[in-house]
Amino acid sequence: MRDVPGEKPLVRVLGRPMIDRVLDAFEGARCVENVHVSVSPNAPETKRHLAERGARLIDTPGIGYCEDLNLAMSSIRSDKVLVCPVDLPLLTSGSIDAVVEASQRSSAGSFCVTVPAELMASLGMELTYSLDVGGRKVVLCGVSVVDRALMLTGRELEQDYLVTEAEEFALNVNTLADLRRAEAALMRRDRR
Repeated sequence: MRDVPGEKPLVRVLGRPMIDRVLDAFEGARCVENVHVSVSPNAPETKRHLAERGARLIDTPGIGYCEDLNLAMSSIRSDKVLVCPVDLPLLTSGSIDAVVEASQRSSAGSFCVTVPAELMASLGMELTYSLDVGGRKVVLCGVSVVDRALMLTGRELEQDYLVTEAEEFALNVNTLADLRRAEAALMRRDRR
């Protein structure tokens, strides 16, 4: 993170490490059988925290997203794998289950979750990249369900997209301002 000290996964969101919020959502999801966390030498405190928590860790060299993801996929035996970044602290078990269920209706090798660009803008989020899905400008949030074996072939995967208005997929935390937005959203949700 650009303006928050320390390792990103351990940044506290309303007093709890961001990675704990994401892991809790995955551990409560009924459609997820096993949870693995990819860790690299770039985040030694995160690795220590996760080991204390009892998480299943996959060590990667930290040389790049694609390289580390492929190595992690080589260590997993599931046919389908849900990939998720650590910077989505608003995720819920229900939202994860909804993604898995929607992916089961797709035959694509990669089922990517997107949010409308206008939702991102309305939340004050910075847009760095967008694509057109069904005539709508959307942003990838980093969550996807992939066919593990197909991915490991190195071939380009056919992609399908879920476009969701769910705030928990739009609010990724990369800056202090994003962190404050996520905390405000969590407080609103807790009041409901």
